[in-house]
Amino acid sequence: MTMHIILWTAGTYAGIGLAFAVYFVTLGIGKVDPVARGASISVRLLLAPGAAALWPVLLFKCCASASR
Repeated sequence: MTMHIILWTAGTYAGIGLAFAVYFVTLGIGKVDPVARGASISVRLLLAPGAAALWPVLLFKCCASASR
């Protein structure tokens, strides 16, 4: 039972992270760092795994920069 909860939680975190990474590398990167708006596709692909892993932090930064 406990293992199912852990796996479900990890899978949910990874799924949300994957969806957020797609958003972040396409649209959100320009909100956090205006210099990165012109980043090439290879740079964006390098940033995608980190965005998927650190999605709560980057989501907070995207929301904070949108309110400015």
